Amino acid sequence: MLRYKMKLPHFLWPVRLQVHYFLESEAHYPDAVGLMQATADIISDEYKTIEHKRRLVCPWLLADDRIIKNWDGTRVSVDRKNPRAEIIIIPLPLDLKAETDPYIRRAVEEKNQGKLFPEEGKENEQYSKKAAAGHEKGLVQRG
Repeated sequence: MLRYKMKLPHFLWPVRLQVHYFLESEAHYPDAVGLMQATADIISDEYKTIEHKRRLVCPWLLADDRIIKNWDGTRVSVDRKNPRAEIIIIPLPLDLKAETDPYIRRAVEEKNQGKLFPEEGKENEQYSKKAAAGHEKGLVQRG
């Protein structure tokens, strides 16, 4: 998978996304909310219901788009020569006492029980500890 080949991290906990969209022209200028929703869908894991159970079919960068807690700094510009989206993912500190999202609370419980993404093993566990402490940034550029 592309994420593994590029050695990109997988985010399980709350993150901040900052995206700079560079459009080819002003024609058919999109709304920012639509761009952000599309971006969140594209970089989030893909699940399908198989035999009445939700199954992971394609892991990507975010475990779920609901872990995005804010989009500060996101903007839209025009670059006729090089249209693209530059995405910066910044892990936020995880505070279980203050966390209200049941998805994140459940993911932490499952991770602590070793049920979440066991194929990633220690590499993901080490990264998750750093990400939860807010020490790393992930940068992805897609054109």
